[in-house]
Amino acid sequence: MHPLLAELVAPFDRLPDADAAAVLADRYGLADVSLERLDTERDDTFRVRAGGRDLVLKVAHPQDDPSVVDLQLRALQHAASVDPLLPLQVIVPTVDGEVATEVDGRVARVFEWVDGTLARGGSPTPKQLQASGRMLGRLSLALRGFEHPAADRGLAWDISRLPVLRELPANPATTEILDRFEEKVLPVLEGLPRQVIHNDFHPGNLLVDPGEEAYVTGILDFGDTVRSARVNDLGVALAYLSTGSSPWEAARPFIAGFEEVVPLLPAERAVLPHLVSARLVQRVLLNEMLERDAEQNEAF
Repeated sequence: MHPLLAELVAPFDRLPDADAAAVLADRYGLADVSLERLDTERDDTFRVRAGGRDLVLKVAHPQDDPSVVDLQLRALQHAASVDPLLPLQVIVPTVDGEVATEVDGRVARVFEWVDGTLARGGSPTPKQLQASGRMLGRLSLALRGFEHPAADRGLAWDISRLPVLRELPANPATTEILDRFEEKVLPVLEGLPRQVIHNDFHPGNLLVDPGEEAYVTGILDFGDTVRSARVNDLGVALAYLSTGSSPWEAARPFIAGFEEVVPLLPAERAVLPHLVSARLVQRVLLNEMLERDAEQNEAF
């Protein structure tokens, strides 16, 4: 199996609640906490209530490189410093003033809890879609000048890495998309503007207020942050939109909002439909792989 795929299914032992509480007490000075384990795929995540504060503790997968976690945290900090009004999570430092700590070789970090409703299952209006695109544009612009040694890491969820999925079982339609991407899309992507991108701007990572035109109230999870083609960030977001009566009915206002902040090059606009198809293929093939792996683990 390709290393980028293997890292997605690497097994690990969940961190016991008692160990999580010990980290909070020893490294963050938070005693008498209550913990609620959240359902996450690759790490251990807890909602923490401590002394009237609501927080989130995330403990990385044992095989996650600490430099990659640092990339995620520094990107979050950089974006917040460039655009302080972006609705981003706030990192809670350790008692020593560090952005993260280590427990049994795993990187742990704590964030302020962000209240809100996940956008998953929502039906945003065209104006709300435009506001969402504008928010992604602001995040893209805020990350434009960010640099980090781990930014060029390999990541299976990077659209530019789509060819690594060839070894996974696929139907003829999916294979056709993979062929077209590798032959015609990838060479174009390689010549487009590149920067660090969020790479996961979808309803499961967005908090929203359905009653407000501004809509997005929180942007979560920098876990897939990577340097890639700038337009890939937009392609990822569009692949999760409800299409309505036309495939581009929801996409048009979203793209318009994005371009209010980050005008696209003609070549970026032209490649967008292919990026949406590529992301859909990623979702199907990688999720099927993860499901197969989960079933095999349950069998043992």
